[in-house]
Amino acid sequence: MEPCCGSAAVGLALLGARRPLLPYQGSKWRFRKGLLARFASLGFAGVPTAMRLDDAGPWGVVAAACADPSARHHVVEHLADMANENPRTVYDRLHGADVSTEPSRYAAEFLFLQRLAFSGKAVGDPGGRWASPGFNTSSAFGLAGTERFGPVKPMVPSLIRVLSGYDEQLAKVPVGGTRRSAASADGLHVDGPTLVYLDPPYVRSTGYPGGALGREEVVAVALRWTAAGASVVISEGEAVQELVDLGWSAELLDAGRQDTSRFRGKQKEWITISP
Repeated sequence: MEPCCGSAAVGLALLGARRPLLPYQGSKWRFRKGLLARFASLGFAGVPTAMRLDDAGPWGVVAAACADPSARHHVVEHLADMANENPRTVYDRLHGADVSTEPSRYAAEFLFLQRLAFSGKAVGDPGGRWASPGFNTSSAFGLAGTERFGPVKPMVPSLIRVLSGYDEQLAKVPVGGTRRSAASADGLHVDGPTLVYLDPPYVRSTGYPGGALGREEVVAVALRWTAAGASVVISEGEAVQELVDLGWSAELLDAGRQDTSRFRGKQKEWITISP
């Protein structure tokens, strides 16, 4: 279970995805191997028998639609229709417009805007209207190759190929999900061995639209899940000391990058694990 699933990088990796859905701020795709290995050491190896992908933002609807074969088919159809138009025309039509009430079309609208957002910055839908952080022309139309760099292909057709590839890659297990805050106590239920992977907004980092979750809430959510019988793993840029003081363990998963790129995360990656 992922109560803060974001782009569902970890969930999709567990199901067998060989490529991430798209770039997204805070994505755990590059840490997936370390995380999955640690899950296995806790007794959660291989493909789960069922999965939930919840989120307080748009991903609460979108992630489950991308993981479910039937819903994914309709999402791809909608994206293919959009790909037949000029990307700028589609962007101008969506940005600031009312979101679709049909889940697969909603997912396609979000994914279109998110794939063309600068540096994977989060798209939101405050007040039921799409709000994009900006239109990335090179992602929309591609770039010709140069002596130093190869060509960049348009990203929406690339997104469609990734989604279509999931038909063969992803294990066919029940995947549910809804839009709700991880702090909600509704539906808190554990039936059999259950792993809860909690990837909240990191302290002192860029937030997510509609996805605020403070440290006190993170601790409370984690303790509620363990009380219900789940094993819990939390990702953060530091150890969650409040839980370590209660007997949880903390491990450095990645020491962070030391290069000068503005587009790569440099902060450390820690996981805090329930006893």
